[in-house]
Amino acid sequence: MRAWIQLGLAIGVEIIGTSLLKLSAGFSHLWIGMIGMVLYGLAIFSFSMALRRIPLSVGYAIWAGGGTAITSLIGVWAFGEILSGPKLVGLIAVIIGVVLLNLPVKASSPRPVRRWRSRTSRD
Repeated sequence: MRAWIQLGLAIGVEIIGTSLLKLSAGFSHLWIGMIGMVLYGLAIFSFSMALRRIPLSVGYAIWAGGGTAITSLIGVWAFGEILSGPKLVGLIAVIIGVVLLNLPVKASSPRPVRRWRSRTSRD
C-alpha cells in the first residue's frame, strides 16, 4: 500500500512541478522554475521508491499516463488551452493504454527472475 501512496505522490508532485515550469515562462521567473525543478527531483525520488514494490511496466504506465492526462486537463482548466476532438481522443487512448497495461497476465510457465549483480561480485 505504501508503494501506491509513493506513486500517487510522485504523480502529484510531478504535476505541480510541471505547472510551475509553465508559470516560470521559460525561467523568466527564476524561483518558480527552480521550485518546479526541485519538485521534479522529488517526483523521481518518490517514483523510484514506489518501484521497489510495483513492477516497472505498471508503475511507469501509471506515472506517465496519469501525469500526462491530468496535466493536459490542468492545461485546459488553468492555462486556457483548447481541448480539441483529437486531443480528447488522445487522452482517452492514454487512459485505455494504462488500463490495458495493468491487466493481469497469465504466463504459460513461470520464468526465473534474474537478479542484477555487479561485475566485482564473484560467486
